[in-house]
Amino acid sequence: MKFKTILPFFLAGSALCAPAVLQATEPAAATTAGVADGKDLAAAWDEFTGTLGKLTSFLRQHPFYAEPENRAAAYAYLTSMMVARIEEDVIFDPDFPYFRVLDHRIREGGDNPDQRYLMSLINGGQTYRIWGKIGKERRLDFQVYAGDPFVPNGGRAAGFLSSDNLKVASDGSFEVWVSPERREGNWLENPADGNQILVRQIFSDWKNEVPGDVHIDRVGHEGELKPVLTDQIMANRLRRAAADLERHVKVWPSMVGNRYLSLPPNTISQPSDPGALGGVPGRFMVSGNFDLAPDEALIVRTWPMSGNYQGIQLADPWFSSLEYGNRQTSLTGDQSYRSSDGSYYYVVTAIDPGVPNWLDTYSRKRGVLLLRFDGMTEKVFEPKRYPTAQKIKLDQLKSMLPKDTPQVSQEHRKRELSERRRHVQLRYDN
Repeated sequence: MKFKTILPFFLAGSALCAPAVLQATEPAAATTAGVADGKDLAAAWDEFTGTLGKLTSFLRQHPFYAEPENRAAAYAYLTSMMVARIEEDVIFDPDFPYFRVLDHRIREGGDNPDQRYLMSLINGGQTYRIWGKIGKERRLDFQVYAGDPFVPNGGRAAGFLSSDNLKVASDGSFEVWVSPERREGNWLENPADGNQILVRQIFSDWKNEVPGDVHIDRVGHEGELKPVLTDQIMANRLRRAAADLERHVKVWPSMVGNRYLSLPPNTISQPSDPGALGGVPGRFMVSGNFDLAPDEALIVRTWPMSGNYQGIQLADPWFSSLEYGNRQTSLTGDQSYRSSDGSYYYVVTAIDPGVPNWLDTYSRKRGVLLLRFDGMTEKVFEPKRYPTAQKIKLDQLKSMLPKDTPQVSQEHRKRELSERRRHVQLRYDN
């Protein structure tokens, strides 16, 4: 399947979901008779359920599925994609918008464990107001997407409002206008082909940071009565969901195979700015993979940078984040131990090595590595601080880390996991 380069950064670069562009192109109307007797609605439902069957076959025939560790995850991936598409295409409505939350139920496109993603479909060329109150998140960024990322030269980031430039009142409240014409204050353009808003609440200190409030309204339509759901509207939504589901399920494993796992095993890329490709402008990203035997580890070395957020995470070949609420599969700069030489040493392995900065592979032999650096003042990432990766035998670990690296007890690790779980609960259990 061919896909435009922008698409990976819609997710891994942190947009995390390609816009449901089909919302602006409704399927052809059914015949009057088909609508009247409900046959078209029944046909649309059958098309949706039939798509699940096709995608099940697609996943079972995929090379990743041949690896036993990816089989159960394949079904978790399919069901989570189904939940996302039902929410976005069947339940949510750009005329009466609410933010859909990408949480621990829906792990899509290299989703960042440190981010709470809020997404809403919008009608292009119309005016929306995002409002709320700042919480204790590290960053709060807004982005509008337009066009179709699944066609050549089709998708793009239409506008970005950085946390660094967000105007906030003294009581912490804010509002952001999303409209075709420029407005005073916080503003994002909504062009004629605009179709989605993405808000990123980013957390670094999981012990103390919790999200604030973020909401959305379609301006000028507050208080309107929502129309009754008809057979034809539901049939159209089901067909949109089926088409979106097929595109999303197929694109991520294809992208992982082509972009991440095609790299030599246990290597990482140089930092790059994904802004021009639809990601967060000013963000630097590093990507790579791990492929480890049970007695091996990958040491990833990084340095603290000038921004206010940096993090590292692991993901599976379906490009779903590994369990992060009850496993330590990601770490931020605030969560990481800084060695006496000024750098961070992350140890990627399936077995707890009893040292700081362990990244648990969740019993996986192979997967994806992603690193993000936000809010940096430098426009160029210093080459001397490029992250590095080195595969070693576990029995070499002590000699490969600084001599003063402390030991981490099982009791300490349990406390860390308890703190992680508490943060995820506060972030999502509303």
